[in-house]
Amino acid sequence: MNVTTTKANLATIDTPLLAVPVFSDGARGEAFDAVDQALSSLLTTLADEEQFEGKPGSTLLVHTGGRSGFGPKRVLLVGCGGIADLTAQDLRGLTAAAVQDAHKRRLDGIGAVLPTADGVDEADAVRFATEGALLGGYLYNEWRTKDVKEQSVKALTLANVAGDHAPLIARTVESCAGVNLARDLVNGPPQQVVPEYLADTAVKVAEELGIEVQVFDRAELEKRGFNLMLAVHAGSDKEPRFIHWTYRPEGADENTPQIALLGKGVTFDAGGYNIKPTGAIEEMKLDMGGAAAVIGTLRAIKAWAPKVIVHGMVASVENLVSGSAYKPGDVYKALNGKSVEIMNTDAEGRLCLADALSYADALGVDRMVDLATLTGACVVALGPNIAGIWANDDDFGDKVKAAADRAGEASWRMPLAKKLRSMLKSPTADMKNVGERWGGAITAALFLSEFVGDTTWAHLDIAGPSFADKPDGHITKGGTGYAVLALLELISGEL
Repeated sequence: MNVTTTKANLATIDTPLLAVPVFSDGARGEAFDAVDQALSSLLTTLADEEQFEGKPGSTLLVHTGGRSGFGPKRVLLVGCGGIADLTAQDLRGLTAAAVQDAHKRRLDGIGAVLPTADGVDEADAVRFATEGALLGGYLYNEWRTKDVKEQSVKALTLANVAGDHAPLIARTVESCAGVNLARDLVNGPPQQVVPEYLADTAVKVAEELGIEVQVFDRAELEKRGFNLMLAVHAGSDKEPRFIHWTYRPEGADENTPQIALLGKGVTFDAGGYNIKPTGAIEEMKLDMGGAAAVIGTLRAIKAWAPKVIVHGMVASVENLVSGSAYKPGDVYKALNGKSVEIMNTDAEGRLCLADALSYADALGVDRMVDLATLTGACVVALGPNIAGIWANDDDFGDKVKAAADRAGEASWRMPLAKKLRSMLKSPTADMKNVGERWGGAITAALFLSEFVGDTTWAHLDIAGPSFADKPDGHITKGGTGYAVLALLELISGEL
């Protein structure tokens, strides 16, 4: 999608559809008034007749009838709520609504008027409006043979923009490409998106960008001692893969800070012998959302050009049932030597991440962030739209939270309550892989903390926001690509 900006008179913009924000607190807004005046009060007449009040998410399409001297062929009124409450992030909803409406009508371009409001920075407005169009217009079509939907919108014009934001727009386009790649990986069927497919995708992206990448196959994993990861994968006849890509900024040396981003990559999670029941198993292709986010970050990283060395790691397996599958009661030693008694084969993601975290810790990185669709308990605690953040360092945990806030991805700091560590005690091994029912998301984080050594670390449980049951603004149904934007913000900031 080609994204441009303009400060031209709104009535002169030549576009098939112009999205105009409408506010609900008294006056409808400067943009509404300007377009309404050019249309001889047509907008006011129709908005009054349809009782259009500017509530968030509401829309009203107005055909301009090809009026002489008026450029837009259609005007889409988009409710934005109260202008006093408007944030730049809210503008993703404006352009998402416009591109989705235009797509239904097979239009090839849209315009969107960015409102002037207190507290809304123009550059932020441009960024989030661009995200709204590129993410809200996402479609997954690979397996359709009929009723194939294609994105018709090829051009976006952001109106009421005075500055030159071309570099920002270019970076945002790449960021959205990373998010949409992550969505593709989650949305792909599990017979396609197996561990080898994730590895092949990461290698292809890394080679295109000139970024270092290596992949460990089963033999290499066995040689190195990734025993927990291999235990999870033992029931599958596919090949496991561990992916490690490394971005190095120009001029990097031994003093350059290093951060590792680690993603859980369970491409299908049947639960092993603690098998998931009907109603819980159908969407378990989503259990590699953390891995997808790490690969999506790889796709966009050069556009952000962080000044730190970034390691991206994906531990990818399938968790299935067979005669060779691991069982409750089994004991395995992790990469760092700690022994784990398996009490629930459906608590598999933490096992894969335990080996990955041990590997990253041995590299001597300064910071680690793992991302995983880890626990239903986190969804119970925070709902389906908010990720939980645990950290062994409050300052770093706050930085991860601030990065997610800047990216417009909802998250919340959670306690690493060490008193619950006793729930993981095992009479047979150093620890069990699950605790009791209560505080399940916390005990999962405590388990992971056993494998980070002294490294500063944060854990994101993205079980809720990595997958959407229904569309919501710029979030489309299915894989959301959650955390790509937050990770990009994090690595570009001061660690």
